[in-house]
Amino acid sequence: MTKQLSKSITVAIPSWNGAKQLKKNLPSVIKAAKRVNAEIIIVDDASSDDSVAVIKGDWGYPIQLVQNPTNQGYGETINRAVALAQSELVVILNTDVSLSDDCIEKSLPYFVDPSVFALGLNSGEGYMRVKWERGLFHHFKGITGVEDKSVTPFSLWASGGQSVIRRSYWLELGGMCPLYKPFYWEDTDLGYAAWKRGYTILWGRDCSCFHDHESSVIAGSFGKKEVMDVAQRNQFLFIWKNISDAGLLLTHLLYLPIYLIRYPRTVISALLNLPTALKYRKLQSQYWTRLDEDILSIWRDSQ
Repeated sequence: MTKQLSKSITVAIPSWNGAKQLKKNLPSVIKAAKRVNAEIIIVDDASSDDSVAVIKGDWGYPIQLVQNPTNQGYGETINRAVALAQSELVVILNTDVSLSDDCIEKSLPYFVDPSVFALGLNSGEGYMRVKWERGLFHHFKGITGVEDKSVTPFSLWASGGQSVIRRSYWLELGGMCPLYKPFYWEDTDLGYAAWKRGYTILWGRDCSCFHDHESSVIAGSFGKKEVMDVAQRNQFLFIWKNISDAGLLLTHLLYLPIYLIRYPRTVISALLNLPTALKYRKLQSQYWTRLDEDILSIWRDSQ
């Protein structure tokens, strides 16, 4: 049975030990939400700080608090928030993101085109691009400086910390995949799945926000080596789950022994998760309509 939606847009925030960031950034989010009468949902992921008390405070605007009984991780937490949303469009924000007053309002026209799955908000870092090099999928942010500012750029993915998504497509795609727990590459994976299914992702140059990465919970809760190991492991899992062009896969397999020698711990960790990656690959592959080379070519000329 299809859920009846009652709002035009929702702001969904996953929070884990984000009390400090919420105190700092929630006022700007509420100010932007008021302009479009957006609902705000915050899903607390079993925080051990005073996040719940902060969210329950008197903000002068209704906030729906949902609490996970145990820590579920970023992906499952934001999936829960999107499922609860009473709107087709959902603004997804990390606790370390603040918005300009008109950010949400300016995002709405981008979704007139029904092919658009998501919109990346502009934090000054540029849109998401990609290149294939030495058998690996390298994604990066940036603006080349030569773009026509009247043209809306395509983006490989929309950051899970600062984006607007179309809820029905999110649910169709399965949301953030738990393969990548505890963090990183979930949003890249979801964006790539959207491209392979025939949707597009845009970057909203005029939708301004500020993303304070230095105050992120991941940066404050995990060591740099641990973060790098998880990110590197997930890079391999992404390829095994998503890449289907024979030439790209052959290149990857030729380089894989080299990476196994250089990074044995992360490659072995990824290999232990290979059966799960292949399970998700099988589920999604029946819906693929675009070739990997066609997707990569979108950004090749701008590198």
